Amino acid sequence: MLFDLFLPQRVLFGPGSTYRLGEEAARFGSKVLLVSGKRSLKATGNFERVTAPLGIAKLQLAYYHGIDPEPTLQKVSALRDYAREEQCDVIMAVGGGSVLDAAKAAAGLFFEEGEVKDYFYGREIIRKKLPWIAVPTTAGTGSEATTNAVLIDEEERKKQSLRHPYWLPDTAVVDPILTMSQPKKLTAWAGLDALTHAVEAYTCRFTNPLSDAVSIEAVRLIVQSIYTAYTVSRNRDARERMMQGSFLAGMAIQNAGVGAVHAIAHAIGVRYGQPHGMVCGMLLPRVMAFNLPLVEDRYGALGIAAGVVPAGSEVSHAAEKFVQYVNRLVAKLGFPPRIGEIGVAPEDIESLVETITPAGSLKTNPRRVTHKELEELLREAL
Repeated sequence: MLFDLFLPQRVLFGPGSTYRLGEEAARFGSKVLLVSGKRSLKATGNFERVTAPLGIAKLQLAYYHGIDPEPTLQKVSALRDYAREEQCDVIMAVGGGSVLDAAKAAAGLFFEEGEVKDYFYGREIIRKKLPWIAVPTTAGTGSEATTNAVLIDEEERKKQSLRHPYWLPDTAVVDPILTMSQPKKLTAWAGLDALTHAVEAYTCRFTNPLSDAVSIEAVRLIVQSIYTAYTVSRNRDARERMMQGSFLAGMAIQNAGVGAVHAIAHAIGVRYGQPHGMVCGMLLPRVMAFNLPLVEDRYGALGIAAGVVPAGSEVSHAAEKFVQYVNRLVAKLGFPPRIGEIGVAPEDIESLVETITPAGSLKTNPRRVTHKELEELLREAL
């Protein structure tokens, strides 16, 4: 077995860990660019929580607010230009996966001379990155543990990952307190994104001992915590376990990969302007049912580890029960049951299949997906 491992250099985890942001940022220089989304950081009260430690450390601050839920190449380019103009020493990304991905790409391409679009389509990255700190405010994408930034080329209507082995954050500050003000809908979407990461990393074609260990623990944490986090938003224990699960799931996909859910979700998300986590949640039980014949032992292990069935249960029974559990969970969390409800029309299926087929994550799915099978899967989901 051959595999590479990519792990964050430093992780500060736990309630209140944001109070160490000042000392961490000061390691890289005196001027910090704080990157966030459009409104949520201030609306949730988290703005003061992350800026106060920077003030105590007497660091200079520049602000870039307004990262969209689906970051574009143009937004990354503008962010990179702003960081250069402000002569920042370190970028601190505070937000969900879109904010972290945009900052990751801007920091990663900070010293590169080409346009962002050039690297999106394959130009070699040869220069070091600007230091950056990841501060996730959602328990979902695990972007603080990955080297890839998921971006959109609006002109080509294409969504894919831009990545480099050295793009992991210099520090990840993972504070579950930042997620306690999340609305229920976002908790559900982010949580199913994380569960999808963990399930696909455990069953894709390039698993390894590390990815197996962290993904199975991620599934356990998420399954046992997500509904409590969804219904009792300020339950500290549930929020902490969800943050742990999300982070571990991010480590898992970084070191193993994903599968067909992500290949399909990227195409649908871009075309119909739908949130990635929501689309992943809608697709996960359907793709799991499709993959079941080839990964029955793995789904069974996940079902037992998560407590869906008792230890010692027969593997095929445990696997079927786990798939059924995920299907019921998606319904309980209020996801639309069919992709037709989010804009997908029967006449769109053929073009969607053509868009999905080249995706790398389709090739890492445990079961080979033919053109015909992909079309059937989408039509059954309408």
